[in-house]
Amino acid sequence: MSIKIRMRGKSKGGIAEVKALIKHPMESGVRMNKKTGKPYPAKYIDMVEVMVNGTKVVDAQWSGAVSANPYVAVKVKANSGDEVALSVTDNTGEKGSSSITLK
Repeated sequence: MSIKIRMRGKSKGGIAEVKALIKHPMESGVRMNKKTGKPYPAKYIDMVEVMVNGTKVVDAQWSGAVSANPYVAVKVKANSGDEVALSVTDNTGEKGSSSITLK
């Protein structure tokens, strides 16, 4: 199962604002299951990359401290017609990616 990402963005004056909503539970591994008394297994996004026309412009490392279904907004140098892609990987190896062509 892959991580789902919804993106949108637009460019103005050579700067693009790209927004993304990532559907992911972001479980830190510390929270306890009330029925069993055992912790939920850790499952969180640990790598986020943003690429513009195939060139990496953002490389972020996250931890379990990020909330579930995180929202990301970044500004990058890009023009109308450029392709912006966002890819994520979680600590279990699950991956997701999405891309848009800027307006």
